[in-house]
Amino acid sequence: MINKQNKLRRDLGPLSGYATIIGILVGAGIFRVTGEAGAVAGSSVPLAYLLFAPIIICTALTYSVFVSTPLGNRPGGAYIHISRTFKNYYLGFIAMWMKLLAFIGAIAFMSTSFGEYLTYFYPTADPKVWASIALIFFYGINMVGIKHYGHIQTFMLGILIISILVLVLPGLFAVDLSYYDPILPKGIGGLMEAMPMLFFSYAGFETLSQIAGETKDPTRTLPMIFIRGVLISVVIFVLMSFVAFGVLPAESLATSQSAMADAAGVYLPKWGSGIVAIGAMSAFLTSINGSILVPSRMFFVFSEDRLMPPILSKIHPTWRTPYVSLIISAVICIALIWSKSAIFLLNTGLVGIFIIYLIQGIALISLPYVNPSLYESAKFKPPIPALWLMGGIVILTMGYFTFITLPNVFLWVLIGGLIGTGIYWMGKSLGKKEGFDYEARMNQDLIEEIE
Repeated sequence: MINKQNKLRRDLGPLSGYATIIGILVGAGIFRVTGEAGAVAGSSVPLAYLLFAPIIICTALTYSVFVSTPLGNRPGGAYIHISRTFKNYYLGFIAMWMKLLAFIGAIAFMSTSFGEYLTYFYPTADPKVWASIALIFFYGINMVGIKHYGHIQTFMLGILIISILVLVLPGLFAVDLSYYDPILPKGIGGLMEAMPMLFFSYAGFETLSQIAGETKDPTRTLPMIFIRGVLISVVIFVLMSFVAFGVLPAESLATSQSAMADAAGVYLPKWGSGIVAIGAMSAFLTSINGSILVPSRMFFVFSEDRLMPPILSKIHPTWRTPYVSLIISAVICIALIWSKSAIFLLNTGLVGIFIIYLIQGIALISLPYVNPSLYESAKFKPPIPALWLMGGIVILTMGYFTFITLPNVFLWVLIGGLIGTGIYWMGKSLGKKEGFDYEARMNQDLIEEIE
């Protein structure tokens, strides 16, 4: 059983939830990957973002079902959902392990991107130094309390929304539709090739489930925050990319390190593009702040389940945060910044995100059959045919993305999987020697956590 004194503090309300999901989604992807995707898909990038809408909404609905069950009271996200649905620790662990690698790489990548965007104002700034400063600052904020995380996340999202309005509203009147003729300049092949790359913009929305253990009344509030947050982000993605590719050639955006600021420079005065650049940096910062939650909470929940050392689930007596896990993940991310290996880990781990969404879709379809009591406990409980529709869309699309991406990084995914398997079996072996009751722990979430 979990020690009642070793629980995270529930200090986050709905506003912090929206700031988390929108802040992470409207971050590095739209400001960094959008331009790069133009080299592959040309000006059809906005169409690619639009095609993602039903896919990502179905994925969000999948998470909404699980967070509306008693499992939604705990951090851990897909790891908890998958392992408890199939009553199999390893399946949940190994799927989430690859996502853990992806997020550690993403945090370092976004921190470095923030440092690079800063050169828009200070050309002599060292991106690695400022990336490290930003990372240490946000880890500090996360360390001293989840409430402080929520306040600063909401504030930065406000700055980001203002910059998006400055970019989009006048930009809609500056769009030259000739840039969209033809609609598919690189053909269907280019459009499909760009979609896995653009998925980086949508990846990470499920971070919201990582703060379930620190959210007030999560099983009631989080399902709708998932759905509304994703819908808002889809609209923002489509509008921003439509303006960007409507005022600059795709070739120009593809080679830019500050694509959105460059696009704004076409129709806004210098101060306007400066606001957009500030918004871009705010987008990176909201993504960094939110993404920091993932590795620390995953270390925490793995430790709670005795798949990693118990010290990782230690809670600070005053701040009620998993401070040991935060310190360890901070050290790893800073090391990645200075070794310039973050993008490599990110590309390898991105396949892990495809796989975990794939397994989450399978878990949704399987839920009424393999764990009917968990399905009946859901407050958001679509009928079984709807589960098959939502889960089927997720399985087919994520299966496709995995199939076309995996060959490029297969060896490193295999190595990462083997390392994760070794850590799992080592942790579980030590847990058994300590007398940890894994069967009781597996069933605990359905009878506890609802208090």
